[in-house]
Amino acid sequence: MTVQWPEWASQRDPDRRRRLVRYAAAVLSAATALAYFGIGLGVLKIVETTTPDTPDLFTFGAVSGAAFVLGTVLLLAFDHRGVWLLGAVFQVGVIVMYIAISPQRTPPFEQWGILIKVLQVAILVALAYLIVRQPARRTIRVR
Repeated sequence: MTVQWPEWASQRDPDRRRRLVRYAAAVLSAATALAYFGIGLGVLKIVETTTPDTPDLFTFGAVSGAAFVLGTVLLLAFDHRGVWLLGAVFQVGVIVMYIAISPQRTPPFEQWGILIKVLQVAILVALAYLIVRQPARRTIRVR
């Protein structure tokens, strides 16, 4: 039995591969936005009990979801290393904040938060790939 790769997968086109990785990162960012909106609307539960000092989950979900929608739009609109660096720094910051704040919540880690972090790590890996694989800009000399 012979396995034949699809034509798009067998081509060695780095621009095409980068574009696919960029679009995959955008899809992951959109999925993360949906999860945050779900948390904000109360569809996805992240805390067992609410107390008077529990932060407003609607605002948290709306702001976080909007940030990931913006990330999705930027990934789709711009093929630029600066956008990817900014996105990577943002992902690292959000992941670090989650780990830092988790001990103050009940439960410290829950399924939706972990799922979102898995999505964010995948986005971070895609952004790192894009940053590293970006070709150097070529300049044309005019005599």
